Amino acid sequence: MAREVSLKDEEGDYEVIPVTPLRKLEKRLEQMETSKSAGSMERIMDKIIDMVSLNQRIVDEMIKANVGLREDVSTLIGKMDSLQSKLTNFIEIVESAGQEETESSEAVTAIKNMMKPMIDSIGETNNKVVKANQDMVNSLSLIDKRLKRMNSDPNASASMFSNQAPPGGQAPQ
Repeated sequence: MAREVSLKDEEGDYEVIPVTPLRKLEKRLEQMETSKSAGSMERIMDKIIDMVSLNQRIVDEMIKANVGLREDVSTLIGKMDSLQSKLTNFIEIVESAGQEETESSEAVTAIKNMMKPMIDSIGETNNKVVKANQDMVNSLSLIDKRLKRMNSDPNASASMFSNQAPPGGQAPQ
């Protein structure tokens, strides 16, 4: 333990410490310096050389691993560039397909708008033809009935022509 002692000399602070442990350390250091023989120094040097050679092998392996890693990374960069270009092409294809679909749906809408009046006109014409055909069927049916009566009754032929059907309607029976 250190104790503080104040001296009358005001030049600085002093500590009083026991000297015995310091003397023991000094003696031990002297023994170690004198006891080091050539054999122990050789063993220490061998161990140091072994550690240096081991360290050098580790450094060499690290360099080899680093070179291999660099090669793998350079290959990976090339593959990433290829993947990026393929993805860019794929995105362009998808975008163009989407645009074509939009354009084709717009074209279909435009064609439908252009064709609607023609389709309506065709529908109206078709309805007129159906009505005319129906009128014709009715007229043919009436003629067929009269012909059958005429074949069965020879006197009915004169009355057949006197009861003609008005246009667009049926004849009275």
